[in-house]
Amino acid sequence: MRKTDISKYAGGRNVDKENVSTAKSVFKMILRCITTIITVFVIAGAIVSVSLFSYIYSMKNESVDYDLHKLQLNYTSFIYVNGPNDDASNPVKYQSLYSSENRIWVDYDKIPKAMKDAIVAIEDKRFWEHKGVDWKRTFGAAINLFDIFQSNGGSYGGSTITQQLIKNITGDNEVSLTRKVKEIFRALNLEKKYSKEEILGAYLNVVPFGSGCNGVQTAANLYFGKNIQDCDIAQCAAIAGITQNPTAYSPLTHPEKNKDRQQTVLKAMHDQGKITDEEYQAAVKESENMKFVGKKAEDVVDENSVWNWYTEAVFEDVKNSLMETYSCSSDKAIDMIYHGGLKIYSAVNSDLQETAENVFNDGKTFPSAYPNLQGGYVAMDYNGRVLAIVGSKGKKESNRLFDLATDAKRQPGSSIKPLAVYGPAVNAGLINYSSLVNDEPLPNWKNGQPGPANWDNRYHGIITVEKALEQSYNAASVQVDKMLTPNVSFNFLREKLGFTSLEPADNTLAAMAVGGMTQGITVKEMTAGFQMFGNGGKFYKPYTFYYIQDHDGNVIVDNRNEVPVQSISSSAATVVHKLLNNVMAHGTGIAANISGWDVFGKTGTTNDNKDSWFVGGTPYAVAGVWTGYRTPKVLTKYETPVAKTVWKNIMTQYLKGKEKKEFDLDQNVRPFKFCVESGLLANPGVCTETKTGWYDINKLPATCNIDHGGSGSETDSSSSAAGNSSSTGDSSQAGDDFPELPSQQPDSGTESGTHSSETSSKGNKNSSKASSRQGVSKPDDQSWRQDSISPDE
Repeated sequence: MRKTDISKYAGGRNVDKENVSTAKSVFKMILRCITTIITVFVIAGAIVSVSLFSYIYSMKNESVDYDLHKLQLNYTSFIYVNGPNDDASNPVKYQSLYSSENRIWVDYDKIPKAMKDAIVAIEDKRFWEHKGVDWKRTFGAAINLFDIFQSNGGSYGGSTITQQLIKNITGDNEVSLTRKVKEIFRALNLEKKYSKEEILGAYLNVVPFGSGCNGVQTAANLYFGKNIQDCDIAQCAAIAGITQNPTAYSPLTHPEKNKDRQQTVLKAMHDQGKITDEEYQAAVKESENMKFVGKKAEDVVDENSVWNWYTEAVFEDVKNSLMETYSCSSDKAIDMIYHGGLKIYSAVNSDLQETAENVFNDGKTFPSAYPNLQGGYVAMDYNGRVLAIVGSKGKKESNRLFDLATDAKRQPGSSIKPLAVYGPAVNAGLINYSSLVNDEPLPNWKNGQPGPANWDNRYHGIITVEKALEQSYNAASVQVDKMLTPNVSFNFLREKLGFTSLEPADNTLAAMAVGGMTQGITVKEMTAGFQMFGNGGKFYKPYTFYYIQDHDGNVIVDNRNEVPVQSISSSAATVVHKLLNNVMAHGTGIAANISGWDVFGKTGTTNDNKDSWFVGGTPYAVAGVWTGYRTPKVLTKYETPVAKTVWKNIMTQYLKGKEKKEFDLDQNVRPFKFCVESGLLANPGVCTETKTGWYDINKLPATCNIDHGGSGSETDSSSSAAGNSSSTGDSSQAGDDFPELPSQQPDSGTESGTHSSETSSKGNKNSSKASSRQGVSKPDDQSWRQDSISPDE
């Protein structure tokens, strides 16, 4: 029998045992890995959960750092003007100022119930029940979270009115879990601080309603031409329906989509019991044919996107005032105007503004043969209030343009003489109404040549101040300013009349005495300077607005109590006033005179005849006109008188129907007859030719006692030509406009009735003696000179 080797079987069993052992090891290893992974996930999950909870918990006090009563949002500013008949106690809205966002705050109690119900019904039907977050809507919206992240856009939905308010206040529209969690806590905390009414009221004033409107008031203004409190149920539903997508549901661009949305809102209101069946049916019917007007509310007088010239000036003046008040940049000030909800109370006289603009553009006042002839106009009262401004002729096409009345600096020519020469000279006691001045050229006026020339190309020797200003003789003005000194004139204009356009190089006889300045000055400056001849010598800084209120009603800038500068004495102002009356009655201003009214004024034309001026006043207003070309060029004889015509046409219409009144002049200035030959007070029975002048009774000149060499009979002359004339031989510097050269008539008091060179010389010698007797020379007190000597002295 064969033996069997069983060892091999025993070895097989060992192999099986090894395999089983290996399998167990692998299983244990996998189990350990799984356990480890699970443990890691559990630990990680716990860490994440704790971290997330801690993070969320850290935001539990998240709030909006805003006072709902003082939201720093973009609010429309308004310009108000005086009511009918220039009634400052009854201002009316005139113009709105805003850029991209038009928002007008309206109090909660002025918003109709239908508007509140409509917005709650369509946006947040459980608004009055929840505490800032509608958890049912929030959990429902969370289901779409993954889809939103996948699409990288959209919104979570489920936001309450409170949450939407927060989003609009903060401007935080980021699509993220963090923002949403913050918003939830902010909403919960906001509702702890404010009532539902306060939150809903803020919401209705903040959210956008399309077409640049923010808040229900501007939406009602734009879409229905009325205030929100006057809107009915259907109109409120139309406004409420816009909020979901202001672009898609704008009634002006998508009226059909707005109608569908409007009816959805009405159904929600009806389903929620906010309106009755009858109200619902009526509103739906109205929505089928609803008209959207696309204009502002009727209580705003002027809603043209292009401002008139006065509004233009108000904008610039408000900007400058805000820059000064808040020490801010121009951009910041403009941002405050457009977005600060300011109330600006304009000083415009609406009637005069309309009249002035009509005259500038009536096609008659400016010669049709010269269509490019331009002009600028400013009118003021005698307390600094700017009544009207016209910045150019022609239709105004846009805003913030170059203004020929307030921005343009032009050579004033002879219109500067009362301000820079005669006014301060009378005030200093250097001259009086009838002082004698020498209308002769300076030997080295320009390039070694004598000058300046007069408009009539003649010099007139010794003449009175009255005659010198009446006929606007340049040489006489220069002689007076040489006594006064240009430095006194220059400083007077800057310090006493607020001129800011002057350059240091203007401190010369040419600039001060005949208006030949480096850059020139503005119509506004000239007009403001002439105030003093109608208000007793005072200068009030011109203003275009009374005051400004901020969004909360606080007055932040106030021009109503401006303290004037006493530029010259009341008596000096009255004397110059009378001198300028004579200019209107007998001199270069005749064409602008208005019958039946006390009018003072002065013309001005530059020596190169490129600028023409007239500045003058009546008891109701002082006004200045400049005419010329944007790019200066010589004016024709038909263009030069236009400034006077413009002034007279506007002022005549403004005075129509007004009660007659007189200037309040200094009572110490009285009329006295003076001797035309000596300039002294007339001596009855001795002086052969006299006129009436005006003098401060405390500063009367001496009585004439010279030998006139005549019969002693007295002639009272209301207007006489200069007694002496000789050709200048230089017509290139004619300094003023006179429509026609008057015939050179002799003074009526001469023995022969004509003036030869010999008699003129004799008259000049006598007049010189008289001049020394009446005290035309400089006073002993030299303080007025301010230690300055004219270059010509």
